[in-house]
Amino acid sequence: MPPSDTRYKTEDVTATKGNEFEDYFLKRELIMGIYEKGFERPSPIQEESIPIALTGSDILARAKNGTGKIAAFCIPALEKIDQDNNVIQGLPDSVLRTTASKSREFEVV
Repeated sequence: MPPSDTRYKTEDVTATKGNEFEDYFLKRELIMGIYEKGFERPSPIQEESIPIALTGSDILARAKNGTGKIAAFCIPALEKIDQDNNVIQGLPDSVLRTTASKSREFEVV
């Protein structure tokens, strides 16, 4: 298990509604993976977007770096995967673009 994140957290990460990942009725394996990766509770961006994404609706959201946007996208996408259906079931285009742009930023620095 990764160590707890002891960095100072601003209100955009701490001002949650008090939800837990279990509140979204995710697959047991997904919940276990979320906790194994060190997530304790959903961040505000995750609390707002995960329930909407689980309904299949599109989401356009904006939040600061480090607030959990990628997990807010990936958690519902992983929940929707049918492991018995051996076909491509999703293409994380926006996540790839976000990750690629972050990589370019680090190369420049």
